[in-house]
Amino acid sequence: MKLPKEKTAIVLIEPQNDFLSKGGTMFQYIEDQLKERGVIGNLQKLLKGARGKVKIFYCPFEAFQPGFPELKPTGPGTGGLRGIEMEMKADWGTGAWVAGTPGPEIIKELTPEKGDIVIRGKMTLDAFHSTPLNYLLRANEIEHVAFTGFHTNWCVESSARSAYDHGYRVTVISDCTATDTEREQKYAEEVIFPKIGTVMTADQFLEALE
Repeated sequence: MKLPKEKTAIVLIEPQNDFLSKGGTMFQYIEDQLKERGVIGNLQKLLKGARGKVKIFYCPFEAFQPGFPELKPTGPGTGGLRGIEMEMKADWGTGAWVAGTPGPEIIKELTPEKGDIVIRGKMTLDAFHSTPLNYLLRANEIEHVAFTGFHTNWCVESSARSAYDHGYRVTVISDCTATDTEREQKYAEEVIFPKIGTVMTADQFLEALE
C-alpha cells in the first residue's frame, strides 16, 4: 500500500502531560503500556520521518479554568470531567486539564515544530466535534488520515470512526497509540480498526510514504 504524501496527514490525539508524564492525573493507568510498547519513542521516530512529507495535526484536549466554571455541573457529559477535576489530583496539586498547570501542556518529547498544525477546542472524545479539524483537512486537500495518540479505545477510536464517516481513508498507526491495558489495545487493533481502515506500524507507514 502506498500513500500519496500530498493527500496524507497524521493526527496526534492528546499527547499531554496529564496522560503521559509522571505526576499527571492519569499517567498511572497508562504508564505500563507506554513503556512496554515504547510508544513515545515510536512517535518521535514517526514525526521525525514524516515531517516535510505530510501535514501533521496535533489535537490536544482543551484546558479549563479551575473548577470547570465553563461547564454547568448538572449539564450532559460533564460528570466525567468534574470527577477527574475533583478526585484525581496531579502531583502539581490540581485535577486534570487545568489551565496554567503542566497538565494540559504537550509533552516536551513531542513538542510541535514549525509547519505542524495545532487544533484547539477539543472537549469531547471525537477530535472532529466542535473543532476546525475537518475544515483544515479539507482545506489542505487531505484524503488519507493516519491516527496516533491516546487513548486508543477512547479518543483515537472515536476520532477514527468520525473520519471514516466524513469520507476519509483511515489508517491507525498501532505502535504510536496506547491505552490502559493490553486487552483494550488488542481489541481496538484487531477488531475495530480493520473494519474502518488500515492498521500499520510507524515503520510501515513511513515506508508507504516513500
